[in-house]
Amino acid sequence: MPLGQMDVLTAVGDSVLNKMDFSVDGLHIRGEAYRKIFELIRDDQILVETGDDEGLATYNSETDTLTTQKASSPPDLFNKSILVHECTHAIKDMEYVKMTAKANESAAYLAQAVYLLLKDPNPTIPAGYGVVKTAIRLAKQFNLDSDPGSKRRISYEEIVPLVRRLDEHPGYHSEQASISTANGISAKAPKHLRVEGSPERIGPATATATIGFRVPSEELFAFDSFRLKPGSEQRLREAAAYIKQRLQPDHKIYITGHTDNVGGGGYNKRLSRQRAQAVADFFVREKLFDASLLQPGGDGEDHPVADNGTPEGRALNRRVVIEAM
Repeated sequence: MPLGQMDVLTAVGDSVLNKMDFSVDGLHIRGEAYRKIFELIRDDQILVETGDDEGLATYNSETDTLTTQKASSPPDLFNKSILVHECTHAIKDMEYVKMTAKANESAAYLAQAVYLLLKDPNPTIPAGYGVVKTAIRLAKQFNLDSDPGSKRRISYEEIVPLVRRLDEHPGYHSEQASISTANGISAKAPKHLRVEGSPERIGPATATATIGFRVPSEELFAFDSFRLKPGSEQRLREAAAYIKQRLQPDHKIYITGHTDNVGGGGYNKRLSRQRAQAVADFFVREKLFDASLLQPGGDGEDHPVADNGTPEGRALNRRVVIEAM
């Protein structure tokens, strides 16, 4: 399975990041900021998409989208560090920090290096990542491996060796003088599901999704209820509009309810089916989709996307997924 949202959440939610508290050319790298990025990703204010470039992940400040590198889930330590690197770019965007593109990249590499050193004093660095090795040497020079919470302020002049190493990197072409964009994190509407190409069981069928829209159950239903809440209609209209724009003539629309693992398995299965049916009934009643297109079903607690052992994980698992294929 390719890397997805939960892999990014696992990386940026690593408790070791709470030990960090230092700044690089004005960018304050600290555990509190990573926690905020975790919440923004969890709430789909930063979107996560699956990429197809091996070893290369990106963060787009224009769209607030993190595209993962091509790797298998769950990621190993080095691939987790790449995700932490991109989340560091998101911190800069979130806090409107103005800095040159190369200073921005250097700060992210330095954060990546500190993360690696805190997890493993002698991390294995794959071939082709000389920039990371340079960042690790600098991190040790600044004592960030032994005292990452020192609140040390690292100036641009001190990261020049890393900037120069970036100049030699074949995949990096930004001009040193250019200012890296920081637009802040905008509210996302709709909250759509980025399909990651992996097969997912939907109702009674198994298929590869091509269009998806996910809505947290709390936005649609009260606790232990399958009646749509007042105000939930707008979210479903957004979902319908998103699906309609991409709907192909041969598509069916699968509406699947999911729950966490609180309660019995039979009860959860029934509740998830009832919630999916309520969404289907709304689409038909409002003439958003013809009933012949809709395939409601419920998977209960069978297909979690997060750890049911935490409140945050259970909240992610309670969802209604609308997919066309």
